[in-house]
Amino acid sequence: MRVGRHIKKEAGFTVIELMVTVAVAVVLLSMAVPAFHTFVQNNRITAQTNDLVTAINLSRDEALKRRATVTVCSSADGSSCAGNWHDGWIVFTDANANSTVDAGTDQVLRVWGALDGGATINGAPASLRYSQIGLVNTGALFQLRIPDCTGNLARDITVSVTGQPSVSHLGC
Repeated sequence: MRVGRHIKKEAGFTVIELMVTVAVAVVLLSMAVPAFHTFVQNNRITAQTNDLVTAINLSRDEALKRRATVTVCSSADGSSCAGNWHDGWIVFTDANANSTVDAGTDQVLRVWGALDGGATINGAPASLRYSQIGLVNTGALFQLRIPDCTGNLARDITVSVTGQPSVSHLGC
């Protein structure tokens, strides 16, 4: 009786198969990384725009609800109107309508921190003050920009004298 020899084949990749797989992975990654960068930029600018619009809407809503003057202003320290908009901003009651947080009479309602990713806000007034009927002291334009901007990732937030904000998507 003859016993057959069983040859066991080793499982795995050859060097050529491995090189082809690595080459395909490199091509796919080279296409995905720029798209991911744009995805991150889009999410960042959208979130930052929403934060600023939320602050503007909160100011208007609180002015109407409280029947009092409410101000939103740039704030680097979260307690006074000092600094640039990209350093952060606050919403506060403004009893004497002077756009300054006065101890004992004014109350900070909400604080937003600095923008991340090197974003800036240009062209905006130092503060935006809402009257007790929801109108602003002056119209305003906030130009929100991010570094290395591509496509339509620039944002302009316009506040009309009636206090309503609107957002425009602009090319970089």
